[in-house]
Parts: sequence; structure tokens; C-alpha cells
Amino acid sequence: MAKVEKDNKETIKVPSALSRIAPKSVSYFIFILWTLITIAPLFWMTYSSFKTNEELTKNIYAWPKELFSFKKAKLDVVPPQTNIYYPKGFLEKLGIESSKDLKKINEKLLILESPNIGGHKRIKVHFLLRDDISPDVVTSDGRVLKDLQPGTDVQILVSDLPRKFQNKFSWQTIWWNYTSAWARGELAMKFLNSIIYTVVSTILVVLLGLMLGYGTTKFKFKKASAIIAALVGLGYLLDVNQLLVPLFLMLTNLHLTDTHIGIILVYTAFGLPMAVMLSSTYIRGLPYSLVESAYIDGATPFRTFISIIVPMTIPVIVTISIMTALGIWNEFLLVLVMASKEGTKSLPVGVYSFSSRTGIQLGWQIAALIIATLPVLVIYFIFQKKLAEGVAGGAIKE
Repeated sequence: MAKVEKDNKETIKVPSALSRIAPKSVSYFIFILWTLITIAPLFWMTYSSFKTNEELTKNIYAWPKELFSFKKAKLDVVPPQTNIYYPKGFLEKLGIESSKDLKKINEKLLILESPNIGGHKRIKVHFLLRDDISPDVVTSDGRVLKDLQPGTDVQILVSDLPRKFQNKFSWQTIWWNYTSAWARGELAMKFLNSIIYTVVSTILVVLLGLMLGYGTTKFKFKKASAIIAALVGLGYLLDVNQLLVPLFLMLTNLHLTDTHIGIILVYTAFGLPMAVMLSSTYIRGLPYSLVESAYIDGATPFRTFISIIVPMTIPVIVTISIMTALGIWNEFLLVLVMASKEGTKSLPVGVYSFSSRTGIQLGWQIAALIIATLPVLVIYFIFQKKLAEGVAGGAIKE
């Protein structure tokens, strides 16, 4: 700290350059560190979703290789087996009624597998219709591709295939984790269920939370408001995981387990305390003269709520919506316990489904995580400004 002396012998302390720079440097360091801690897992997940299970097991930090070097690989010609996964309706289009009809499948299809992907488990195979292969196409060692029969040591080079098949199989291989996760994990239905749970529950939480916040702050029912505030405070202290067993028993008696309605009701009930606290704090700061003016003009309480309260509470509505939606979208344990049918499971449960006692398909699981994370990131970046306005406007207060 430098010192400056005036004529009257007073000493004024002037901050040194180091003392001015140090706080700013620490702030930047913390911000950069926080950014790295946040972004690094997402970056790792993104590039790891293009790695095989074997690559992830061997070195989880290495760059993906096998799925991108497909055109230089060798392929085994494998016989039809019952454990091979055929796309839905694929065999029916060929006039094959069952996957157990191995002879007919071999007559129609040439089945190829990369020995470096899947570890000979027949989880990554390519199908070539023999009728689509020209009799003139031969392998590098002189064999007719169309007439190849499966065997122990029967291999071909990817470069032996016609160009259109090389490009097709290459793209299928690169995006293999994503297509396998989507198809085998039946993520389409689970993705739709997550949207239903999130959208419907968030709408109910916002609507009921605003109504309760409006009623407890602008209506002159002090005792009722105090009781509601006490119940809301108690509900805010409770977590859905703490009450999982009694909730399950209660919904079972009401025949609401394994239903969309039952799960939505639970999400709404546990989302209301936060919504009421935020909305009541925000609405309490609005001038009561606006409500009185509406009543003088003949507006009903509901009309006042729709025409005045809702438009003026957009920041808090956005804040509640984002916080509630993100919580429901990422919620896992409730649906795992309450939903046993595939038709009611959500996306986080679908991600978990790739883990079993016999093993874990890490590549598929990471790809499913990316699929589940992308909507969250998109929604956050779209409404980031609104969320900041809600916080700055008093939507969240201590």
C-alpha cells in the first residue's frame, strides 16, 4: 500500500497495483476452474459416446478410434444365430417369419461382423442382401462376394465391398452407440414419457403455485394464509425419496402405480412448495392498488389473476418452470419404483437399463446420457436470460 503525504501532513493510503489485481485474478481463476469442472464431463461424454465398449474399458480417456477406422477394418462372415438383433420388421420384409429359420436367413443375407467391435458377441453386425450384390463383385483374394458362406476363418476387407455399402456401413458404425441406444433401449417411448411428465407437471405446478401465492398474499385471510404457509414450509423440507415407500403403498391402493396420472400427481405435489414460496415472495412485492383497481372495475378474483397477476409475474413463472422442469426431467428413483411397464418409464430409467448383472454397455449408456442431456442444455440456453431476470427481479430471495 503506497503512502502519499499532503501539505497538512495527512497521510493517504493508495492501493497498490498488486492489491487491485489480486482479487480480480482470484475471481477469474475461480470462474475458469468452475467452467472446467462443469464443461469437462460434458466434453468427455461427447467424445466417449463414439467409443466401443472395449475402448472404454481399456482406457476411458483415450480418443475414439475403432468406430472411425471402419473402412480399414476386416469383417467376419458369421452364420445366422438367434442372438443376433434384427431391426424391427426387417425379416418380415424378406418373407422370413422367424429369426429361428437360420437356413432361410443364410440364403437371403450375408451377415458381417467386425471382430474389433462387440467382442464377437454379435451385437454389431451388418446385413447385406445377397440379391443386391452383383455376381461380378469379388474379394481381394478372388472369391465371389455373393456366394460367400459363413465359416470359422472367413473374412473380407471392407474395401472389398461396393462403394455404396462401404459408405452406408461406415456411417452406421460411427453412430452405432446412438442408434443402438435409441432402438434397443426403446428410448423413443421413454423420451415421450419424460416430455409428458415434465410438461404436464410443470404446468400444474406453475398454475397452482401462482394461485396459492396470489391467495396467500393478496387475500385477507390471515389465519388460512398462515396455515398454508406452514404446510408449504413443511412440504419444502420433505423429499420424495424420503416418502417413497408410503407413496408406493398409497398409490397402489388407489390403483395409480404404473400410470402417468399417478406419477404426475406426485411430481406436482412435491413441486408446489418451492413454487408457492417463490411466487408468494414475488407477488407480495406487487402493489395492492392494482388488485383494488381491478375490483373497482368489476373484475372477479380469477379475472384479476389472469389479466394482472400472471402478466406481471412472467419472470417468476419462467424461474419456477425451468427449475421444476429440470428437476422432473432428471428425476430417476420415483419412476424406477412406480413404473414397471415400458410404457410408463422415463428417459433416466432408460439410461439405467443398459446396466445389468451380466455387464454394462458403456458406449450405449453414454450415448443415452447425451440424448437425455441435450434437451436440458437447449432449454437452459434458450431461457437463460429470462431465468437471470427472474432471479434479479426477486424471484429467489433468502
